[in-house]
Amino acid sequence: MNVMDKVKDGAQSARQALGIEQKEPDAIEEISSMCPKLSYQQRMIGFGTCFGAGYLISFCSFTFFVDLLEGDPLPFVYIYTLGNILALSSSMFLVGPKRQFKNMFDSTRRWTSIIYLSCLFLTLVICFIPNMDDFVRLLILVLLLFTQFFASLWYSLSYIPYARKAVTNCVKDTFGCDV
Repeated sequence: MNVMDKVKDGAQSARQALGIEQKEPDAIEEISSMCPKLSYQQRMIGFGTCFGAGYLISFCSFTFFVDLLEGDPLPFVYIYTLGNILALSSSMFLVGPKRQFKNMFDSTRRWTSIIYLSCLFLTLVICFIPNMDDFVRLLILVLLLFTQFFASLWYSLSYIPYARKAVTNCVKDTFGCDV
């Protein structure tokens, strides 16, 4: 970007800030504008409720784990995935949808978010593929569920300073390998 482009961008930003020129909202900004302004207490209550309910729902899905093993994966997978989506959405109460999406796809969380969201989606898709061998379906689902769990854990650790480094060092020390 040359100097002239920087000047044009700066002038356009100034016009938008002064209200002279309206910026076209993107999809995330439109979603953010639909969200009400919440007080700190309301945000904390919303976060805690959503986070707790999400993990409670995910935990309760294990009542259907035997059904998963017997070849009926839908109840377990649907409830487990719903709980994970609810828990993931809880942080939107803290920072809002726009910042949540930006945080999810910044350089430190991008691949973890992509893997996590892909596993959520693929877990549901695998349940609906017709004429798939039950053992193959079970094997794929268990692999996706483990990956989903560890991606969620790795994603959560990215918000705690040095947590990923501590876990990586712990794994190295425990298993005597380089990660």
